[in-house]
Amino acid sequence: MWTDPETGYTRRAVSPSASTALELVEVELPPGAEVAYPAQAYRFINQQIWILSGRLRFVEGDQVHELDAGDCLQLGPPADCVFVNPTGAPCRYLVVLDKLAVAR
Repeated sequence: MWTDPETGYTRRAVSPSASTALELVEVELPPGAEVAYPAQAYRFINQQIWILSGRLRFVEGDQVHELDAGDCLQLGPPADCVFVNPTGAPCRYLVVLDKLAVAR
């Protein structure tokens, strides 16, 4: 588990350590927190985000996705992204990464 000291954002590896192509990561985004990632972070992976609880505003380039518990989003081509929790309650979500998708 890793916690960002600035935002309180936590990431927990769910996949076994021997996993190579597919990775599951559980994330908790505190109320009001924002975490940005540059497009370069998505160059060689295919990702989906599944909301477990709470609400997530996911900004993908020029697109804004409002996601609630149970929603799942397939990310498009690499773009600058921002994960935003616009509420007063934590947001938990699972990120599914297919790290070899581009190599296929």
